[in-house]
Parts: sequence; C-alpha cells; structure tokens
Amino acid sequence: MSFYNMYYKYISMQEITRCSKQNQARDIGAIMDTAPQIIREGYYLRHLAGFPSQEKDTLLSCDFSSDGKNVASGGFGKKPFICYPEARNSVYSSDSHLSAILEVRFQPGSTIFATSSTDKTVKLWNATTPAKPVYEFSHKGIVRSLDFHPTQRILCSSGTDVVEVWNLVQRVRTDHIMAGVSIVRFQPGSGMLLAVANQNVINILDFQTFTIQNCLRGHVKYICSLCWDVTGQTIASVSEDGLRVWSLSMGGQCLYHYPSEGKIFQSVIFHPRYRNVLVVGGFQCMELLILECNGQIHCIHSSSISITGLAACTQNEIFASTSNDFLPVVNIWK
Repeated sequence: MSFYNMYYKYISMQEITRCSKQNQARDIGAIMDTAPQIIREGYYLRHLAGFPSQEKDTLLSCDFSSDGKNVASGGFGKKPFICYPEARNSVYSSDSHLSAILEVRFQPGSTIFATSSTDKTVKLWNATTPAKPVYEFSHKGIVRSLDFHPTQRILCSSGTDVVEVWNLVQRVRTDHIMAGVSIVRFQPGSGMLLAVANQNVINILDFQTFTIQNCLRGHVKYICSLCWDVTGQTIASVSEDGLRVWSLSMGGQCLYHYPSEGKIFQSVIFHPRYRNVLVVGGFQCMELLILECNGQIHCIHSSSISITGLAACTQNEIFASTSNDFLPVVNIWK
C-alpha cells in the first residue's frame, strides 16, 4: 500500500472515532530531554526541546521559518500546531481545515506558512498571529504537497492530478500542469528547477517551461520525501524501501543507495550543520547517514522513536522532527 493510501485509510478511521478537541494548546511550555547528547566519530547531536501536542491526532509534517523562531506542524488534527523554541511555548490555530493536513511549508524569509489538506484547500497562515488563516486557495482534489518559490511571491501545490502555480501578490492561479504528483520542491537559491515526485520517479522540471530536464529512476516503492542540498545540485529521496542520493551536476546519476531493511523510511533532510550527513526518519528510527567519499554510507543510529516529518533550519543549524510514539510531539535537535 502506498504512503498516501495508508494515510487516507487512517484519515477515514480518525473521522469515525474522532472526539471534540480544545481550540488551543494549553500552556504546556517545552519539555527538555535529560538524555545524554550523542557525540560519535566527530558528529554531534543534542535534543534541545520537545513540544507535546494536546491534540491526540497524529502529526505528519513540520517546517521551520528561515530564522528558526517558528516551527509549524500539522496532521490528522486539522489545525496547525505552532511552536516557538526561543519562547518555549506552543499554540494551535483557532480555525482549522475540514480534514487532515498533509504538509506544512514556510515562505522563505517570512512568518507566513502554508498547509495542504485532504479537504481540497491550501491555507496560508501567519505564525505570529495564527488564529485564523490569511488566505485560502481551492483545488479540485486532495492537495498532497506544496512549496514556496525561494525568491518570488509564488506558491506551487500538487493535487490528485494537477500541479497549480499561485501568484501570492494577486492571489490568483497563474499556471498549472496536468500531472499526478505527490511531492513538489523548488531548487534552493534560484528556484529555476522544480523537483516533482510521481509514485517512484522524480522529474526535474524547468520552472519557466515545465519541460523535463532530468528523470531520476531507481526507487521501487512510492517516494515519501525528498529534499535539495543548499547548492541545489544534489537531491536526497526516501521511499519505504530505501534512500537514494542523486547528483544533477552528473546528469541525475544516483551516487548513493541505502536500503531501509524494514525500517519504513518516511522523511529525509540534509543535516543543517554537516553537509555530508543526512537525517532520515522512519518506523522506530532516526538515523544520521554519513555520505562517504568512496560511495559508501555510514549509519549512526540516533533514536528509536518513530519519525513522520523532518525540517531543517540552516541559519541556526537546528532541525525539527514530528513523532507520535506516546503522544504527538515536535522535537528540536542540534
């Protein structure tokens, strides 16, 4: 069963058994981890804080604002959950989607973030005043993924069979591509390229013409997560069966392959401090994968919690994770 099919099945179960929730998270602050930090082979990892959610529904995705002061997350609870690491507090929005939030993304250099949902909408929120959405766009079907252009006021969102391009100044749709896509990610820096994952294939599109520049094939199962490195020349992607790292400067060649061996990978990011290290999350695992010069991958097992989402903040060299082992929680790491 595909990543999204599993989520849609669980959404239906959640709707049947769902009970009423409070509109806002209580003043729970942050729970600091007393576990020792991990220092292995020159790589340092420390758990800074945890923000437990009072909504009992699973969190699926999270993202950092560029300055690292805000972390927005969402999932089956329908409401964005916003954490403020410096202030050590968290809050829910008052308004919500009608059904599950599948992905959360911040606009670069801004406190504005967007949420995509199975209710066929994209909502824009301000993390500093998150009670109600700033604006809303409608799709014809489920909105699986979204991403902001790094330099322009443009948002790209992917639905069941279409990728939409939105002008955030005029608040109108300006273009679309008829294609079933599960993940969209702009190339960092210029935004000239758009990576789109469709089932087990990644297409690299010229964003101006939507022509395919590269086609990355190798995954067996559906791709759950992908990310660019800061140079915009390397892409990492995971499916339930494994991780792959691709080089666009080498014509889309797969440089690294690392099987999951039953750990059911769900999310991947480049470590914000160590550029040759990936952070991968999955079922009862979070791992640091060191990309060696000889084409090998060295694994450092970091945690046994199950990870559903990861997000990096390069400015502060920290990253966030969402997990749901005992209760939904957003964890901050350095």
